[in-house]
Amino acid sequence: MEGDLASICSLKYLEHSKMFLLFRLSPIITFPFYLLATFLILRNKSKIVQAVRKQFLKQIVINFIFVILLAVIVCPILEPPIPGYYMTGLLAIFEMNVALPLVLMTHVVLLVALSILQLVKHQLITLSDLRFTKKFDLIVKIIRKMYQCCYLLMVIVAISILPALTIHFELNEFREQAFLYYKNPFVMCKDMFIADHRNWKIYTPYFCSITFGVVCSITGITSVITCLLMIYESRKMVSRETLIMQRNFTGVLIYQALVYITFIIVPVGVISTLFYADIHIQDNGIAFLLMICCQGAINNLMHIVPGIHKLFCRKKQKPTSRCGKDIAMWSSTPSVVVT
Repeated sequence: MEGDLASICSLKYLEHSKMFLLFRLSPIITFPFYLLATFLILRNKSKIVQAVRKQFLKQIVINFIFVILLAVIVCPILEPPIPGYYMTGLLAIFEMNVALPLVLMTHVVLLVALSILQLVKHQLITLSDLRFTKKFDLIVKIIRKMYQCCYLLMVIVAISILPALTIHFELNEFREQAFLYYKNPFVMCKDMFIADHRNWKIYTPYFCSITFGVVCSITGITSVITCLLMIYESRKMVSRETLIMQRNFTGVLIYQALVYITFIIVPVGVISTLFYADIHIQDNGIAFLLMICCQGAINNLMHIVPGIHKLFCRKKQKPTSRCGKDIAMWSSTPSVVVT
């Protein structure tokens, strides 16, 4: 039995999977995107970019750490309908708690969400401070309270996932039951994390995460709509250049939100639901994991595309031209003087 189990747990067939190889190499493949985005952010000396430079750089670092954690350190493989994952990354080399990757990935996902929330809140507060009207004071106060609620839920999710670490000490007994239920010896692999989805240590963080995602989505959408309304309301009170910068940065926030929803919330939601529903997925769910790894690189395009366009624009301009002062997609408004 031990020899058969060793053969089952080896997953050598993945060595011939091009998608799995692409997943493992995703940090190397996407690194140029992170490097180029960082270079373009640091190269830009304008005050409007410097105002949010630290937040953008922090976001880039968090996203790349997440890619390394997912594709190199943990490298989880799904075996539905078994509720869990199998580690094939560096952590599989060490004798450790198999629930630790779940906790680490949850915390890093929360950091990614936090970095986006901070940018949206930053734009909301900046625009509200620049208004000449008190028309939006009440809604801005309500949204700021919603941000506090998001931060509180974030802490709750981060704490609620910690009891999952104790599941490691209950695995042996549960694995026997799971083996009889699923008729699959794969549950007996030592690097396989499997848990009873009816256990409060699993469903509590699951539903807390869903609540956090819903509240964050409502807060983000409400913030963006409010920002657009404030920009529209002030179209006759500020200069055209200021209006363009505000509109472009709000566009960046919409782009980031769409990328986050498409490449993190959707695949993570599908993977999490495997604990509660028999969802048919192919290739061990590698496609979903690959989507998550691509999130940071696709997010960096909002820095790369306008940055490269600006460089080409400067090369083509005449010495007296002001093309170098064109507004990039990722401009912000903290230092803008209303005219």
